[in-house]
Amino acid sequence: MAAHPADRLTALLLGLLAAQACGSSSVDVPEPEEASPVRLHTVMEMGRKESVPCSHVGDELSSVLQPIYSTFQDIPHQTLTVGVPEGATSQQYACYPRIKKMADGRYILFWHSGAYGSRIWYMTSPDFLSWSDPVMLYEPVSVTVTGLDGKREQDWRRFVNPDAVVLRHGARAGDLLLVCSYRATSHYRDGLDCGLSFRRSTDHGKSWEAPVELPVGPNWEPYLLELPDGRIHCYYTDATPKTRNSGTSLIVSGDGGRTWSAKKRVCRQYKYDFRTEVEELMAFSGEKVYTDQMPCFRVLPDGKSLVGWLEARLETPMPSDCGDNDTYSSHYEMSLVYNGSFEWEDLGENAAGPSDRSTNIMRRGTGGYVAVFPSGEVLLSCTLHGQLHMRMCDAAARKFYGSSDWTDDANWLVPFPGVGLWGTMEVCGSNLLAAAMPENPDGDNPGAMQMGLFYLNQRIDAGRQAVTVDGDPSEWATDQAFFIASKDGKELLVRAAADERRLYLAVDRRDPDLTPASRVTLLLAKEGAAAPVSIRLGPDGLLPASQVGVTAICRRAVSEDGAGGYAGEVAVPLSLLGAGKGDTLRLYALLEEGDVRTPFSFADGSEPGTWQKIRL
Repeated sequence: MAAHPADRLTALLLGLLAAQACGSSSVDVPEPEEASPVRLHTVMEMGRKESVPCSHVGDELSSVLQPIYSTFQDIPHQTLTVGVPEGATSQQYACYPRIKKMADGRYILFWHSGAYGSRIWYMTSPDFLSWSDPVMLYEPVSVTVTGLDGKREQDWRRFVNPDAVVLRHGARAGDLLLVCSYRATSHYRDGLDCGLSFRRSTDHGKSWEAPVELPVGPNWEPYLLELPDGRIHCYYTDATPKTRNSGTSLIVSGDGGRTWSAKKRVCRQYKYDFRTEVEELMAFSGEKVYTDQMPCFRVLPDGKSLVGWLEARLETPMPSDCGDNDTYSSHYEMSLVYNGSFEWEDLGENAAGPSDRSTNIMRRGTGGYVAVFPSGEVLLSCTLHGQLHMRMCDAAARKFYGSSDWTDDANWLVPFPGVGLWGTMEVCGSNLLAAAMPENPDGDNPGAMQMGLFYLNQRIDAGRQAVTVDGDPSEWATDQAFFIASKDGKELLVRAAADERRLYLAVDRRDPDLTPASRVTLLLAKEGAAAPVSIRLGPDGLLPASQVGVTAICRRAVSEDGAGGYAGEVAVPLSLLGAGKGDTLRLYALLEEGDVRTPFSFADGSEPGTWQKIRL
């Protein structure tokens, strides 16, 4: 989804900035010192405190994701497919990524090779910047299969669709449990030698126990979810290849993934009755055909209900003969499915459900994924027009950012330029999200894995803080911050505090190319007010066109990793804002360098309803 461009600032805003003159200070401040630089704070220092559950319910749709461009990278195809036999590499590009943050704080990325899989790798990172060499966890193995005719035949078992969960509860807390789908290549259509394979690591991916196989039949896209009570749900696409039937089934473990229940069919929508004139398939005529596949379910912030975001494989037009490939054409649509508890009704073999759902609300979407922030924001993603799209929802996943049009890019964040399939997202902290999306082998960067971290900008509560406005925010205790980043490496943090008379803002601008044109513009307004207070900062402090009565000092600053920039502290009398304790302010921020302006995602300087919230 494309953000509102910064150059859409209206004549009202420009006139406001030009008309307001810098006036006398309302706060006694010391003269800036020509001393050693102060410490520059960075985005990775923010949001470290554990979220209060549901703390932002009611404000979720004002929260936005901001890409942390300094973490964005494309890992090349040749690195990801190490170990593939010579001559097969071009067909064995990396896809279907899954990112997790392990109990020791490191990240782990899984993926498989080729559209239909065969090998599975993983690699780890302490910081999402430097990654270990890939390790191949599964590769094709030769198996002997007894066919439907009773003959024993050699086949190749292939592995596909890895997923994993880091266990948080019970005796197995800290374990990393992985699942993938396996199938014998030539016998999959007959449902032979197909199932799920599980592997466990008790040392954060450094070593793995031997695979444990569960022959559940033809399947795709298993997905693991740990519940708050410690049970593990394993959802998967439950397929009948001969009829192109799918739907989602579930198995459950109550012992940390050591043993599993019998399956239940829990989610599917009816398509049509199978029909064919093909003699060997006549036995399937009249069988009901369903869809709902590639499941991703999450526990909603209420801690007691589930939401799923699934794709449907549909036919247009409906094939006149389901056994005739010449008349068969399919496309994909996305559905939201809800369950008010952790228990599911078993649909059996001839029923659709559940009834609480929004069916096929998004045409041409595929590869859905869900992420849930503890504070209340729910995030959906899928592939649309070949790119990863991410959309914010409320805590119940029933209200959505933007308009009712599900295919309008204005409602979505589109973070990666490359075209591909099957993206992933994972919440990795109170305000941190990881995402990845592979690029198609015929793209600009063939087969590369596009990856990056994102920061969640959400309402800030301006806590009580003793502030000396001297340009050194080292006394600030809060790690609640707003964040903006530009693609050329510049970053901005804004924090807020208050006392009875003033709002204070701490500003940290990370900038490897600091110049006098390295400016920050802030607009502040009480929610519903007609005109904002404007503040313009440069490396040397408050700039003309700032509001009379505002005080600010800026100083050169250096972060712990040696990056330069400047820090600033701002004091704004609450009387200028017409605000007091309990009120909500709106903040618009611009990271500026000459004519280049970078705002918050989706923020428009002329529409205060799109600005970020500060609660006094």
